[in-house]
Amino acid sequence: MDGELEKQIKNALNEVNPWQKVPTNLKGAFLVKTPSSKQGESFMVEINPIDANGTPLKRRGVFLKRLSELESFIEVMENEKLKDLMIALENIQGLTHEEKLKTIEI
Repeated sequence: MDGELEKQIKNALNEVNPWQKVPTNLKGAFLVKTPSSKQGESFMVEINPIDANGTPLKRRGVFLKRLSELESFIEVMENEKLKDLMIALENIQGLTHEEKLKTIEI
């Protein structure tokens, strides 16, 4: 890992309050400082993709602390059967995966 990146992360997170999100240049990935505990400070990555307006898709994203957690989520999300499940749910609800909220022009 790049030592310079680690310094940037530490500096950024030292200046924020617990649960405050720090945006990154990776759209949909945020750094989050958690409250201090007996083990010291803790940090996580929140994964919450953003829409065309820059708004997160969900109220809360997925919080990850370890690479192994990320790898486990990727394994599930890359499974083709998950896509089949989502398509079936959309069909049951009468949704299409291309359905989008239109922007209101004022």
